[in-house]
Amino acid sequence: MIGAVLLAAVIIAAPDPCVQVFSKTAGFRHASIEVGVEAMQALGEDRWRLSATEDADVLMRRLGGTDVVVFLNTSGDVLDDDQQAEFERWLRRGGGFLGIHAAADTEYAWPFYGELLGGAWFARHPAIQKALIRIEDSTHPAVSHAPTEWTRVDEWYDFVNSPRGRVHVIAAVDESTYAGGSMGDDHPIVWTTPVGRGAAFYTGFGHTEACWGEPAFLAHIASAVDWAARDGWLTLSGGLEPWAHAAGWRPRGAAAVGASGMASTPGTGVLINDAGPAAGDLVTAASFGDCALHLEFLIPPGGNSGVYLQGRYEIQILDSHGVSSPTPGDCGGVYERWDETRDPKGFEGTPPKVNASSPAGAWQSYDIVFRAPRFGKDGRKIEDARIVRLLHNGIPVQEGVSLTGPTRGGGIGEAPTGPLRLQGDHGPVAYRNVRIRRLALE
Repeated sequence: MIGAVLLAAVIIAAPDPCVQVFSKTAGFRHASIEVGVEAMQALGEDRWRLSATEDADVLMRRLGGTDVVVFLNTSGDVLDDDQQAEFERWLRRGGGFLGIHAAADTEYAWPFYGELLGGAWFARHPAIQKALIRIEDSTHPAVSHAPTEWTRVDEWYDFVNSPRGRVHVIAAVDESTYAGGSMGDDHPIVWTTPVGRGAAFYTGFGHTEACWGEPAFLAHIASAVDWAARDGWLTLSGGLEPWAHAAGWRPRGAAAVGASGMASTPGTGVLINDAGPAAGDLVTAASFGDCALHLEFLIPPGGNSGVYLQGRYEIQILDSHGVSSPTPGDCGGVYERWDETRDPKGFEGTPPKVNASSPAGAWQSYDIVFRAPRFGKDGRKIEDARIVRLLHNGIPVQEGVSLTGPTRGGGIGEAPTGPLRLQGDHGPVAYRNVRIRRLALE
């Protein structure tokens, strides 16, 4: 599965994704389904190729050409055993799933569906009322338009279990702001789940007919569909919004290395540091655990940068073209750990298997699959982090490299998650097509 995930790293959704809205009910039927389907059709104009059905056989026949399936207020057992198996295969191979509201009141006996929900099937709900939503990952496109404290009127589900720890929580509802909630201080309401090469998104919003005329809710749904159509890939190089720290960096339309240094043109899509060593590092606002990362970089002669996974473990970027015996400090190397009390002070670095470096001034690429360290219930580390695989310009240069601790210049300590950090304090560098995807590696 890991190899398949890696090969998907450079794939993005084709124009006009195919979206299937599925609203079959075998239990409670929401009055908002019909208006929801109409709203989805309106959202899809000039954006998606969208069709809707409540016939599971029709859904299965269309599945092969579908990018995203939306379970719109489904309920009860809506797929038979064969259909469940086919849906699971489709999703693991790169399909996208969006579950809306009563999608959590669906398929209680299907273990795979429980994985998509993080075990958070519907349990009960109080009356429809206003509540405060606290955004936990404001960088996710499905909520990036919303205030970090977002007040909405909806029907707020309590779930059988909290999904936290099994999913990536995007937002939670604050039970102190409404009456009748029973999950306590931690009540996730929007989350994502990586599934093989595919991706799943669940939102507890969407009960009322009024929701489907609410611009902020519709933007939430549209962005969730687009995210699922990209198999959960998040684009980080469009501007500075996803980055918590970006001193000395600016978005540009293009970059190149000229005789007098880095040159660029206005626009977006490229992040450039041409301010020299005075610039800082790019650090994402969001944190990541297991992940796949694709990025492209441009360095001038003598250029030096690095990719710090979780802000702790560095893959070196260096002007290493033509080096016959690369070291851990060369391009594609896993940088050394460092201890001032040791002799030598540097240890455990891993050079690239081959030198795949292009000449300075040429755009180059990394495709990385990273497995985060594992920790026991007592907080002690039980498994090291690992570079599962690194492709440099499409060539395998690292595989199965254990990381016993942070490399030199990395953050202190280890944790299940951490930010992506791109080094900017060693001179000019440019990045483009930076994309990251959360994974769930065994």
